[in-house]
Amino acid sequence: MSDPNPDLATRGSLAGRVALITGGGQGLGAAIADALARDGASVTVLDTNIDAASAVALAITERHGVVAHAVRCDVRDRVAVDAEVSRCLEQGGSLDILVNNAGVSHVGDRTESVSDEAWHDSFAVMVHGTFYLTRAVGRAMLAAGRGAIVNVSSIRGVLPRAERLPYATAKAAILMMTRCTAGEWARDGVRVNAVLPGFQATPMWDQDVADGLVDATAFLAAVPAGRLGQPSEVADLVAFLASDRAAYITGACITIDGGVTSSLP
Repeated sequence: MSDPNPDLATRGSLAGRVALITGGGQGLGAAIADALARDGASVTVLDTNIDAASAVALAITERHGVVAHAVRCDVRDRVAVDAEVSRCLEQGGSLDILVNNAGVSHVGDRTESVSDEAWHDSFAVMVHGTFYLTRAVGRAMLAAGRGAIVNVSSIRGVLPRAERLPYATAKAAILMMTRCTAGEWARDGVRVNAVLPGFQATPMWDQDVADGLVDATAFLAAVPAGRLGQPSEVADLVAFLASDRAAYITGACITIDGGVTSSLP
């Protein structure tokens, strides 16, 4: 979760806004939902794990006193996505902020050993899901003449590494989706940006370490900042991009990685 005592300049900067966060039941998604609520937005936490999403929504309401809802939805299902977006619009009256955060981590296999399931699932969640949500929510934003979309990509979208083909390719696609959509919609008042986190202290990282897919010592040695990133740090960046303080920023793809991509030999 985010720092409970943010700088007063950010408090209330999203008051009156309605936000939808995918993959909001844990990790980066939960931290992002909390940061948006901290800054005054009412939030809908969308996740396939309704228990986790409900726990996040309850904690947000108790902590920040804003409206928070939990919704079970699989972003791979276009029909379900369209239905939930319509329901959110009916319930909240608008959708001012969309954060496409839902992701899966299929890593550990060389290209010749990548399964059809891993490939298709990576694209279904991170590419198709991002597209379905962007299209559905974007239609409402375009009609309203305003809105902010933030897509969660990864440094793997620009920094290749062996045994990460499905994940890295899907994250790279998100960046091009961000840029194309931002160029199309800027004149209509809708901004689209992306953040590219580096190595983050999230449940996904913990699971990859536990499964032996990540050598934590080697990865940390590659981070000039000398530590993992914290979900709250990514969340603060997303909250900024969603706010009017970033009104002239669109089509940006911003790394937040402790210097990893700036220190390659």
